[in-house]
Amino acid sequence: MNKLAVLAFALLLFFSSMLWYLAKGSLNEYLKSQVELQGYYYSGQATTLALADFSDTTGIVTFNHLSLTNLPNSQAQYALIIDNAHLELARQPSQHLLTTIDKIIINKLTLNIEQRANEANNIEQLMQNIRLTLAKDYPKLYPAISAKIYAAQNPTLNADDYAKSHPQAGPIIEHTKNKKKRSKLQAKIIISTIIINTLELNNIHADTINSSQRHNVSISVIGGKEGLVTNQIGGEILLHLLKQAN
Repeated sequence: MNKLAVLAFALLLFFSSMLWYLAKGSLNEYLKSQVELQGYYYSGQATTLALADFSDTTGIVTFNHLSLTNLPNSQAQYALIIDNAHLELARQPSQHLLTTIDKIIINKLTLNIEQRANEANNIEQLMQNIRLTLAKDYPKLYPAISAKIYAAQNPTLNADDYAKSHPQAGPIIEHTKNKKKRSKLQAKIIISTIIINTLELNNIHADTINSSQRHNVSISVIGGKEGLVTNQIGGEILLHLLKQAN
């Protein structure tokens, strides 16, 4: 199998369950729809992408003009803006159902941070929404949040009393429940690094905007050694990008 075939096959695994779609539409449209769907699913805010383009010659995916709509009643229309990004798959074949992305290069990431009196800023609120959704779908990876969800759903249960009377049970967390698996085999992804050439932070308070820039920002390894399922990766990437506001 030549290198181009390896890259094409890895890309299919990367975006999982897409073969049925390719029979009806284009690869680029599928990639665009996945970015927009996962962005909205995890943040609760409309996500738009102008263009997704996969190059057969280089094996690079290019994303142009990505924006995440801000929370209601915000001054800035968007909380996050990316002018363009390039995704480069690893040249070596990945393990079965495991795809490694060598790097994602973002040319410019803009974050509009709005602070309101007596509440978390818009970026913090968006991160809370994303973590909550991730914890509901992947509780083993977010045990502390899952425990709070479980406690909220079981208000009459006293965790301390239960632990004393059932020492063998261990911590009471949501993921102790058996969950129906989505599928027996799931494609997974590891992202080795995300490089942000220019990070622009706009701190908005009342009618004042204080802007600053950082350059060559690097985010290392998302997915550890085993990788994250493809349905999760959009939320994790968005979470890591929003963290840069801090």
